[in-house]
Amino acid sequence: MRRIVLLFYLLFPAFCFSQSEKYDPKVSFAIETYAFLKGQNTALQKIADQFPKLHPNVTDAEKKLKSIFGRTEKNIKQFLKEELDYQQYNSLHHYLDSILNNEFPNKIEKEKYAHDFLLEVKERSKNIINNDILSKGILSFKYHDAPHQEITDGHVDFFTTENHPKAEKAFFKIPIPKSWLAEEAEMPETIQQFTSYYGNGNEKILIVVYDLPKELHGIKLTEKSIASILPPNIKLFRTEDVMIDGKPAVMIEAEESLERHNNAMKVRMLQFMLAQNQKLYCLQGSIGPEAAHEDLTLQIEKFEPLFRLIASRAKLDK
Repeated sequence: MRRIVLLFYLLFPAFCFSQSEKYDPKVSFAIETYAFLKGQNTALQKIADQFPKLHPNVTDAEKKLKSIFGRTEKNIKQFLKEELDYQQYNSLHHYLDSILNNEFPNKIEKEKYAHDFLLEVKERSKNIINNDILSKGILSFKYHDAPHQEITDGHVDFFTTENHPKAEKAFFKIPIPKSWLAEEAEMPETIQQFTSYYGNGNEKILIVVYDLPKELHGIKLTEKSIASILPPNIKLFRTEDVMIDGKPAVMIEAEESLERHNNAMKVRMLQFMLAQNQKLYCLQGSIGPEAAHEDLTLQIEKFEPLFRLIASRAKLDK
């Protein structure tokens, strides 16, 4: 029990702060992850101060952690500066510093506990691909500036529709970043959806399969044919011929207008579509819903490499 006392104090600031302030889920997720990283750094400093002979071990641990978590910490700081006003950002730092300085054990009871913690840090620096929420936060913000790199760096799961109750005879296999949360979708045509930042973001990946009506059997997907079947609340920006699993397909960029709680909202999306066996397969990456006045151009540009990467690696056959 004693050997995990340090870990308790690392996590404590995150829980305490998230309960004392009300932020949107993504900001709270960032704060909890950032609090852990700050707590981890504080723990190492405490060990170095109390046990001078362990200073080389601490220095080595800090170098390893910086190489693994440095990008995460940098991206979280930048994200929080953009999301919080100056007073909120400073208050957050003062609060976390106060908690860590006042609540952290002034003295580590045994050198063995310091050794145990250094071993924990070493193990964590070698393997952050766990299924706990802490790992999801670290991965989410490590790739906050370039989401597609999470997959190219190997932090990826593969989702398949095989034996999925909503898939029937349709088969789809796609790579998904490990930090995204798989969720059940309400629409019957949507087999599965995934949400960024472990369910706390506003970016989604959807697998949608429609049974084509008889009049659309054999449809050839072109800009004209796609425009003719889109509902009036969807604005088409562009189309592009692409390939999905070696088969000709079409990508469209579009924006859907909708009403949520009497507010005008919109969703910006890239859809990768392929017609096969009287079905329309659609892999959709989207941003939103956001307020109708928001410009989502930069957001969709940021996530387009990820959505394209997923589509390029999708499989339609077992």
